[in-house]
Amino acid sequence: MIAIVLLTGCSADGGKVTARDVLKQNDNADILKYDGFIYSNVTNLEWFEKNKDQHQKGKKVGEIKKVTTSSWFFTNLSATKLPEGTILYDTNDGNSGVIFVEKDNGEKLYYMQLLEG
Repeated sequence: MIAIVLLTGCSADGGKVTARDVLKQNDNADILKYDGFIYSNVTNLEWFEKNKDQHQKGKKVGEIKKVTTSSWFFTNLSATKLPEGTILYDTNDGNSGVIFVEKDNGEKLYYMQLLEG
């Protein structure tokens, strides 16, 4: 999973990690696209667990419009696992690289922006 967060190489999207990049490595990845960037679910990763409490729900930034696993149709506000209508929030820690999701059942999920490096 760490490999997904630290994807390397050049992508066809101006150096950004694309849904195609991620889904090629893991066709079961839990990702979303917001503001032109791909975010991956890091909620249960050991290294993130230690810092999870730093990231609190901020203001609403959007909501999922489409659920798809097709890299060809993975547009802004698309997700592979989150249902349509899921609200996305920024975090109040000033870290724009994390999206916060609170599901109807109260479960909290965290998605981190994937960067090429």
